[in-house]
Amino acid sequence: MMLDPGHPALEPVEVPGLAHLPLLPIEDRDQPFRLLHAKVALLGFRSTSEEEGWLARLIVSTGNWTRQTLEESLDLIWCIDVESNELDDEDDDLALRCADLSAAWSLFQFLHGAFDLRILDAARHGDVSESRLASHELTSWLSACTKIGRDCTPRFIDNREASFLSQLNEAIKHQAGSSKRNYLAMGSGFFEGASANRAPAVPAVLDAVFADLVSHGLLTKGAEVNLFVNPAACQAVAHSQGCLPKQWQIYPASKMESVFGPNSQRSLHAKFLFSASERDDNNRCIKPWVYLGSGNLTGPGFSAAMSRHAGNLEAGVVFAPNELQWYSGRGVDPDTLVSSYLPLQWDQAITPQDGLHEGGRMPERDDSFVAPPIAWLAWRQDTETCGYLIAPSGASADYEVLSVNGDPCAPSEQGFVWLGNRPRQVRLRWSAHGQAQECLVPVMDELGRLAATPLTALDFDEAWLALVSFPATSDEDADAENDNRSGQLELGGGGGRTNGVASYPIRQMMELVEQIAARQTQVYPADWTAWCARLEQTLSRIAEDAVLDYFRRLGLNPLSPLRVAAFRPDFAEDATSAEGQLYEAMLHRIETHWQTTGLAAIGESA
Repeated sequence: MMLDPGHPALEPVEVPGLAHLPLLPIEDRDQPFRLLHAKVALLGFRSTSEEEGWLARLIVSTGNWTRQTLEESLDLIWCIDVESNELDDEDDDLALRCADLSAAWSLFQFLHGAFDLRILDAARHGDVSESRLASHELTSWLSACTKIGRDCTPRFIDNREASFLSQLNEAIKHQAGSSKRNYLAMGSGFFEGASANRAPAVPAVLDAVFADLVSHGLLTKGAEVNLFVNPAACQAVAHSQGCLPKQWQIYPASKMESVFGPNSQRSLHAKFLFSASERDDNNRCIKPWVYLGSGNLTGPGFSAAMSRHAGNLEAGVVFAPNELQWYSGRGVDPDTLVSSYLPLQWDQAITPQDGLHEGGRMPERDDSFVAPPIAWLAWRQDTETCGYLIAPSGASADYEVLSVNGDPCAPSEQGFVWLGNRPRQVRLRWSAHGQAQECLVPVMDELGRLAATPLTALDFDEAWLALVSFPATSDEDADAENDNRSGQLELGGGGGRTNGVASYPIRQMMELVEQIAARQTQVYPADWTAWCARLEQTLSRIAEDAVLDYFRRLGLNPLSPLRVAAFRPDFAEDATSAEGQLYEAMLHRIETHWQTTGLAAIGESA
């Protein structure tokens, strides 16, 4: 996750699986944006039923990635998907969606050059990290979309090179046509601030949006203009009531009761424009278009391009929605009402007697969260009461690792000496431009997990349940329904577990090995690294089980059948492939942990 550098750093343990990426340590004058304000997500999903199947999703939000957005504010979101099975049958809609994904990916590639991505490469044993492999996969999917959408104008826009205001008219013409409309709605969670030294006036950005649309033939001069606000915080709009043109009217934003219920107290945070034509004899919104995005209707958010001192980095979309209706009535489907999608309402206007409040100004930003000298530390256990924290190879040595008491840990040839159990995260201290800097970095355990909680021991039944759900995330606390369903699953090469065999150690172990073999021969190449990691993590947790101890006493290595080619997928059947080398190295580590290295293979004499 890339947030504005002024956002407080999220600790590695706060959100499992999430990395808050810091800004690269550059001079302030080189930071390309005043504020990273864009709210965009690109998600990739691999198919669980088709080897080459995938889905790429683009989300453009007006709300921040915060709890406040989910629970308190009124925000909007726009989302599109592209699936791999669509790519063989190209049409205009697919090309448009692909163009949107490509445009958003271009923004992310720009941001990748400004943020520290080293954590994506964190891995043990010289392997390629699962995070990096996933990133490469998503890149390949988005590259396929780029080829299909290259000749299409995207709905997705950002302001790296030009302001939203300067892009607006061409975006509307491309997506919704050049017709003049007679209605415009403007809503924003934050407007430009009022000036104590100026007489009340129409806020400059709102006036500029109206004038730009009129001058480009997209809005009539006498169009009805509605401003939708949060009455408790609408900045300069609060002082402009008396000077608005007569066709302009201010409304409180709808509470969207159809979505949030009649008692909703959400306050407007969404930023949007909506325009269409209205006719007395027709309830249909004619030639509608919508802008929604991160850019507030302010100078830095809407009328300035990205820059160090004047313009935020913003992202949004301009699109033509499906058929919409103005008002509810007999025979009108509620799902077609414009007020079902945007916080519009015309029942209650704001009059001068109602009063509007300017609200607070933008809060001050914290110091920038910049990249530390290293992105993570690896753990190596030494004794039961201490271990070493080891920096990635080639890392700078100009920093300190602080103990839980805030004292520097002693450096040694093996790493920084840590007294106590493995920490999930540790604090670094270093100096940059003469100022002391501190931040928390995750610690990688022996299995390559970052900021991870200690693994508990498993018995054999639990081990199989942790594997059978692959590639879904293993969940130790899976509900009983999932446990029962997984426990009943039978795979070719290994029967379902029954109480009748649970008491025989040899049959228990062989059944587990057969089930592993049957499952891993079905694993796709793209999932192989993740499978090897899951297998190592799971089998390491049964090292103290009595079943395994029984094999050690027999002098047998129970994992030896898993080295046989027939128990491995074709692409990893021996060490001539990278996948085979990865697999055999993983088996060797498990055997070392199990203390079965050098024991006789099953079928050989001990």
